[in-house]
Amino acid sequence: MALDDLLRAIESEAREERLRADRERAASAKAIVEAARREAAALVEQLAMAPEAESLAAAERVRALARLQAADAVRGAREQAYASLLGQVRDQLSALRQSERYPEVFRALLDESRAALPEADELRVDRRDAELAASMAGDLRVVAVLDTWGGLELAGDDGRTIRNTLEERLANADLALRERFARRLDQGSGAEAVEIS
Repeated sequence: MALDDLLRAIESEAREERLRADRERAASAKAIVEAARREAAALVEQLAMAPEAESLAAAERVRALARLQAADAVRGAREQAYASLLGQVRDQLSALRQSERYPEVFRALLDESRAALPEADELRVDRRDAELAASMAGDLRVVAVLDTWGGLELAGDDGRTIRNTLEERLANADLALRERFARRLDQGSGAEAVEIS
């Protein structure tokens, strides 16, 4: 389907952004770890006169805090990278209407919606799609009442509707996109794991 092709293309464009975010994440995590190591070493030195168990416990607390800070930095970098990817997806989807592929995408959305609600009698669209919709509507009454990046809504006399807009599809795909993004980061990040010892 055209939306899957678009998402694959966006994934490809996001690789470079992801690698940059991974490098930043790794650098940030390493900086936190190095600071924690220095702090731990200073603490160990400072507490050299204290009983050994106390010194080791204090050093372990510093390392544990550093691990938490590093994990938080990684989570923040991942979320920032995902937000960036999602912004790119939104930008591309909101501009899809101007592409030469849009009539094909609109047709696919209409066919899919008609298959799900064959007894529909009304095709609701954005006013910018009214002419395109009229050319594909067949026996459906076209009503330009939506404000959307693209797509449509079908309605039947029984009150059932099918909303098949680009925004709705992106919202429905969010969890799957997030999972695919996380897998890609884990598989191909190339970033070194940061070990705090």
